[in-house]
Formats: sequence, C-alpha cells, structure tokens
Amino acid sequence: MAKPDDTLWAMEPHTKGKHIVLRSYLDAWLPIMSHGARFRSAMGKGRLVLVDGFAGPGRYATGEDGSPLVMLKAFLEHTQRHLVTADLLYLFIEERHDRIDHLRKEVEALGLPGQVDVHFEKGRFEDVFTGLLDAIESSGAQLAPTFAFIDPFGYTGNPMDLAGRFLAFQRCEALVYMPLPFVNRFVGREGQDGALTALFGSERWRDALTYKGAARIQFLHDLFQEQLRFDSPSRLVRSFEIPTAGGNGYRLYFTTGNEKGLEKMKEAMWRADPLGGECYQDTTDELVLFEPEPDTRHLLRALRRHFGDQPFSIEEAERFTLLSTAYLPKAHLKTRTLAPAERSGCLEALSSRKRKLTYPAGTRLRFL
Repeated sequence: MAKPDDTLWAMEPHTKGKHIVLRSYLDAWLPIMSHGARFRSAMGKGRLVLVDGFAGPGRYATGEDGSPLVMLKAFLEHTQRHLVTADLLYLFIEERHDRIDHLRKEVEALGLPGQVDVHFEKGRFEDVFTGLLDAIESSGAQLAPTFAFIDPFGYTGNPMDLAGRFLAFQRCEALVYMPLPFVNRFVGREGQDGALTALFGSERWRDALTYKGAARIQFLHDLFQEQLRFDSPSRLVRSFEIPTAGGNGYRLYFTTGNEKGLEKMKEAMWRADPLGGECYQDTTDELVLFEPEPDTRHLLRALRRHFGDQPFSIEEAERFTLLSTAYLPKAHLKTRTLAPAERSGCLEALSSRKRKLTYPAGTRLRFL
C-alpha cells in the first residue's frame, strides 16, 4: 500500500494476516528463547530483544492493534507467561513524531511489568538499526537473542546489507514483509536502480527485465529468498504468501539460523487461522496451502524425488521434511504420508517393528 499521510490509517486485510502469523510465532518463540537465554546467563536470567523496525502509531484508525501491541501482548497474554523468565527489551523504531507519540501512549496504557523495557527510537529504520549494530560491533559484544519484524511501506529503507549484518549475529531471526507485485512495478523505472540494488543486495535484479508478468515476480521472489541466505549453509529461509481477494501476492520471508525456529514458524503458519476464508501458502519450493486437512501428496512426491529407491532412515525423512518442504515432521510425515504409502505398496520398511505402519527411531525405509 502507499505510505499514508495521516497519523492513523485503516487496517488492510493482508495486514491482519501478517499479525496472525507474528503473534502465533512469538507465542512459541518467547518461552523457548527465554529458557535458552537464562541457561546461558551466569546470573540465571537472560535478556531477549524484540524489534519492530517500522512500528507506526500502535493502532489502526479502525481500532485494531498495530504490530508493536501485537508483540507486547504476545507476552502479556501468554498462557504460559510464567515460563518467560528473561527480561524483555522491545525496540520500536518510527520516523514520524506524531506516530511515535501515539504509540507511546498506547504502550503506557498497557501498564507493563518491570520485566518489560520499551525503547522508542525516532528515525528511519536503516539509520537507527545501523547505529545499533555499529555500537555492538565496536564494543565486541554479542547481540542478545533477537527477533526483528521488518514491515516497511513499499520497499525502500530495508537494505539487504543491513539484514546481513544483523543476521550474522547468533540467535537472530527476522520476519520480513515483501510486496513483490509493488516492487515489480518499479523494475526498469528511471531513478529506482539504487533502491532496488540496496533491497536485493545485488545488481542481479536487472535480470528480471528479461521476464514478464508472473515469471518476473517469481524471479524476484527467488532472488530475494536466495539473498537472505547470504551464502550461509546454516541460514534457513522460507517464504509465505498471504492470499487476498485481489491476489496481490503479499509475502513474508522468515529467516533463522536455528532449525527449532524454522519448525516453530512452520507450526505457526499451519496453526494460524485462514484469512477471509482463504489459506496461507508456502511459496518457497512448491505451492502448498496451509489448510486444516492438508494434501500431503506434495510431500510424498518430494520424498520420492529426494530419496529415489535408496534406503533412508526415519530421522533423515524427518529432517528433509523440516528443512526442504512446507510440511511438519510431527504432524504430516508418518500417519499422513508414510503410512498410506506403505499401505498402498509403494514404500517398504527395512527394519523390524513391533507394530506395522509405525516408524520408531532407527526405522529404515525404501520407496519401491
């Protein structure tokens, strides 16, 4: 959407979808990372950092919570809040005075406990976050476990090199919004070259000029996803589309260096309520709808392509499912995919088992 002029503006349908995912993921992230931060701290209590890079006023003109309140309420309303023992530092970055003043009032009305510390920073995300990373790097310190929600208007102010510096720290994750059809309109337009190069961190976006329509958007999607990996084998990236009535192709990219983080984000996507009667889609590899009764034929085909007719362990199948598909090992692999395949005769177990159609640790399998 175009950048609004007013202090408050109406929430758009795709924004609701983003906030459902954001809240669902933080519900899982907070207790897990709190335990890890406490375990690593010599004093028995750690710190978590949550960043909203484009915070806005905290509320929409139509009354809904903005992303900063969504992030705060993920802790305040958590059903297992007692498990979140780490101190929480929220950093809200907003470039307009009127909006940051409104946000401050919204946060003050929540009556936050002493465990929560909120910092409001007026300025452009690129400038404020660069200054923060400069200070940390010059001091030789490590950034505490950090989750960043990066949701700008349009596509400027979110350079790829800044994301790379941030994600180079251990235990840092980001959920990044990318309006690909909007970006596509500026490819090849005079005066946009610098902004597009900064966004993608490469001149390779120019190759998009050789494509048209959906093929060009797919190229930009794949390039942005590839760049978020920063040539690091440990950096995991998945992309999700929020379908809307207009078919606008709004996408969220999640990037993490931790397999548990990827698992929890995928669980959040499968658990999140469908938006307006439609379902979220995983667009990383093969289009998969996040729906209550998933079609796991995509998963079966992916497993057969990957393992062929070679033997594999259940552990290898679980890891492939987590890292290389939209599906979840616990929810989708065994009873929904492997058991039907074995029942139909296209999969055989090479290990002895107490019960048929079960896959305990160490089970060896092969597709026929």
